[in-house]
Amino acid sequence: MRAGMRLAFACALSVALAACGAADSIWDYQAVNPDGTGSHPLVGADPLPENRVTVEGVALAGVAEILNPADMYTIFIQDDTSRKGGIQVWSGRFYQAPLWRPAEYVDFQAGDRVRVTGLLANHNGKVFINDRHSGSPETRFTVTVLGHVGLPDPELIPSVGNCNFFDPTRRDGGERYQTRLVMLHNVQVGDGAWANNSLLTISDSTGSVGLLLSRMGDFTGNPKPQGPVSVVGIIDQEDTAPPFHHAYRVWVKKQADVAAALGSCREVQSVPAGENVALVGKVVSRVFDGYFYIQDEGRSGGVRVVSGRDVTAGDVVSVLGPVVEQDGEKAIAARYVALGKSRALPLTVGGGLTRLSGSLAPDGLLVRVPGTAGPATQDGFTLLEDNGQTVAVRLAGGAPPQSGTRVAVTGVAADRSGGKEIETAHGGDIRILE
Repeated sequence: MRAGMRLAFACALSVALAACGAADSIWDYQAVNPDGTGSHPLVGADPLPENRVTVEGVALAGVAEILNPADMYTIFIQDDTSRKGGIQVWSGRFYQAPLWRPAEYVDFQAGDRVRVTGLLANHNGKVFINDRHSGSPETRFTVTVLGHVGLPDPELIPSVGNCNFFDPTRRDGGERYQTRLVMLHNVQVGDGAWANNSLLTISDSTGSVGLLLSRMGDFTGNPKPQGPVSVVGIIDQEDTAPPFHHAYRVWVKKQADVAAALGSCREVQSVPAGENVALVGKVVSRVFDGYFYIQDEGRSGGVRVVSGRDVTAGDVVSVLGPVVEQDGEKAIAARYVALGKSRALPLTVGGGLTRLSGSLAPDGLLVRVPGTAGPATQDGFTLLEDNGQTVAVRLAGGAPPQSGTRVAVTGVAADRSGGKEIETAHGGDIRILE
């Protein structure tokens, strides 16, 4: 009897939850059939109140960054509660004149957290929210700005071959990354005009995919990138014929989201200040106030990254931004930082830091240098290396060791105005040797 009552209660609860319209996630709404059309039961449903869905997430572009707001209203929303799911919201003046931009379609900025309630529909290979090409109150969606949280990190896609094909399971391919902010590294730009609203291609050894330059961007008049580049953009699809398995593209907002793809940290030193560069898969060696250092996995070089991004020594990161000069050294002012996890090991320099220069210079690397503590300075102390040369040690805090003490110093090596320095991050970077 008790088991029967429990079963009845469970059934009643299930029915009640269904009646209340327990919300699915954006990822659920984006599920697809083998032909690329949306498989969620509310896609294309009648415009009734009970068929409206509500989604929340971060706007990846401002109201006037992608399409001309005089003609079209669109939001690309990324789910910020998981690593999957995004959805586009769209309306066009062509179907609503003379009523255009009703009060429900509010202004928003990139990085705003928004809530949208509306109807799901199919469009050229993707599920989106639209007003069914009507201005009637029954079909219009509503947009509410909940606050500003900032853009999410772009997701680094391993290669073009991971995002240029259709996979209905969404384990990989364009459907997995659709309507999310992504980064592709070391790709070549194909033929075509480098101008606003141009559709080109980018490719690597695994294939090619579309590159769409925003209608509202600043590409027109800027030079077309030469050589390998990195791009940050929004994965989208616009396939005009069934089955909807093709026409994936990366929609890039502005010129600053395209950068020269570098392979090693050391290459930054030869890039003029102001030019955009990108590095991927680099290890954070040390973190300071307003900047951190990254190094190659093989410890062949390192570089400073100017950013307030919350990272930890050992994180694997990908960065994109302009080259700048800071404290007498080249650095990257990061526009984007994407994270992973690893561990940075210091390079032990037993023969003395000052003897290394040119291609062997360890600037930007996490190093461990033994020596004898010298006199205290305003920023730390001097270290007498075993080769008889002196290097400055900049302390992050605490008191310098007593002069004459044998120590091993762990920190980031830097060449500041021609002088070698080691910058420590905490007291544990100074170890007293027996």
